[in-house]
Amino acid sequence: MGMVRELFLRAGTGLGGSRVEESVQAEELEGSRYRLVQSPGLVLGLAADDEFELHDDGTFEVTRRGGNLCIQIFFLKGAAALEQDASRLLEPLGGRLDGKTKQALVYTVPVAVGFPVVERALGELTLQFPLMEWYYGNVHDPVDGVTPLNWW
Repeated sequence: MGMVRELFLRAGTGLGGSRVEESVQAEELEGSRYRLVQSPGLVLGLAADDEFELHDDGTFEVTRRGGNLCIQIFFLKGAAALEQDASRLLEPLGGRLDGKTKQALVYTVPVAVGFPVVERALGELTLQFPLMEWYYGNVHDPVDGVTPLNWW
């Protein structure tokens, strides 16, 4: 197993054209190839265990999928209760909490459990916390946000 390093991946463009980056933990494989340790909270197109080629500008190209969904949950308040309920619903599916901030949670769930099962759990969570929003971080094209990547 390679050494785990902190990398800065391109997450988009901010106001005035500034570059938005997210710090992630990744295992060195060879050359500029890495395996992501935890699913990201802002970067789109990746989940834990995905392997990717890192470019000098912070962009990347996925070379192998790890078989996980990245679920990004955003909210304004109720962090402790939301985290408790999200974990209660997602952990039985093999999910794990990979990251959190004051207004976001990031979970990794194996895609093998199936989209309907994951979406049922997240639908239940949305009923309990109607002001939260959730997204798959690695299911749709990062550019248009709609086109399925179809890696599963």
